[in-house]
Amino acid sequence: MAKLKHNIAISESGFVFDAGTGDSFSLNATGLEIVQLIQAGKDFPAIFQRLTEKYEVDPESFERYYYDFVATLKQMNLIEQDGED
Repeated sequence: MAKLKHNIAISESGFVFDAGTGDSFSLNATGLEIVQLIQAGKDFPAIFQRLTEKYEVDPESFERYYYDFVATLKQMNLIEQDGED
């Protein structure tokens, strides 16, 4: 399960700040929703269910986009490296 690092601050507008590095990023509304669900401890099946019910997206596309997004979060050092999804 993906897990955000403890020193990450996220605003309601999608501004992400990494206190450890001083880096900041901006997320769109969907990215913010996914990050908030990850931060709340939700795993992929729970996130998948919630977002595929809320948005018109086919399951295969969502899964691909989700794992690409999580990989990007890992590259930005926002997620613990031992997280599987």
